[in-house]
Amino acid sequence: MSRSSSRLLAAFALVGAAVVASLVAGVGTGRASTSFTVFNTPLIGTSHNGVPEVSYGGKIGFETTVTNTNSSNATHVQFVFQVPGGSFVDATDASCAALKNDASTMVCIPQGGTMKSGDSWTVDFRFTAPSSGASVTTASGVSIAAKTQGNPLNNGTLVQTGNQITVILNAGGFQNDTYLRQNEGASASGPQNFSAHLPTALLGDPFGLELGIHNQSGPAGAVCPTCIGSFTELTIPAASDVTDLGNPFYDGINPNNPYTWTMTATTAPSFKLLGVFHVDDNGGGTTTPIPACASLLGGGPTLGDPVCYDTLTSKNKAGVQTLTASGRGLENGKVAFG
Repeated sequence: MSRSSSRLLAAFALVGAAVVASLVAGVGTGRASTSFTVFNTPLIGTSHNGVPEVSYGGKIGFETTVTNTNSSNATHVQFVFQVPGGSFVDATDASCAALKNDASTMVCIPQGGTMKSGDSWTVDFRFTAPSSGASVTTASGVSIAAKTQGNPLNNGTLVQTGNQITVILNAGGFQNDTYLRQNEGASASGPQNFSAHLPTALLGDPFGLELGIHNQSGPAGAVCPTCIGSFTELTIPAASDVTDLGNPFYDGINPNNPYTWTMTATTAPSFKLLGVFHVDDNGGGTTTPIPACASLLGGGPTLGDPVCYDTLTSKNKAGVQTLTASGRGLENGKVAFG
């Protein structure tokens, strides 16, 4: 038995002793009077995602669909999901909450606990990632609670386990991989500092967004000989290009829905700051200087100039030059001082 399965058994022990007995016996849809399918999907942190890792303490997003495949209606339905070492954050269904005394386990009551034959229920939710380890493996299941209150430690039977998901973790530091919702931000430090903050609303109303910040050392590319020896790669798969279908910052009708960003770095006092540059994603082609937002139509990023800066300063002190910039964007990419 895997460690995550063992921890789920302990979690189900809190939910109901009968559920634990069912898990130990390996009971599935064929051993119960009701039958379900449970399909869990990772929204970040696997090789199938645009951001394949999650940093310690970052947010992990999931989506689950539960379907009653039996010919009969089911009542007293519960869904349980566990991220060992993590903690439940939020969900699209208000019935979902952390299990008492165990923040690593979420318990939901799909459709008020009653699912008719053929009904499907979908929920998006987030957990905070563990603070250690190379990966974390989830565990989940659907149970039918007892119809009477009775003993609180004997109140349900597991009818279907969900597919496990293994999320890859990293320690963070110079990078920050996380799953954010509207009006949330993330930052990473070294070799330069970079932060991004999502707007108060996301076009298309997605549950959230994969976001990765990777600060990297080394030249920004032969195409930018004036750039300093560090740059940042901001990855937001839903906005890899301003014209992407479903871009949460631009839809062709309301272009003024950008994320905001800030960037700081230090360099030699002799460095002459020319501006902020977008570094070609493929390491070739033409690196483009990012324009000032104030110089653009409407005073913000546009289809033609999807990233711009609002402030750009340099200060020399004690033999060190500090570069600072802030701005707004409609797509992701690599940026550097030059």
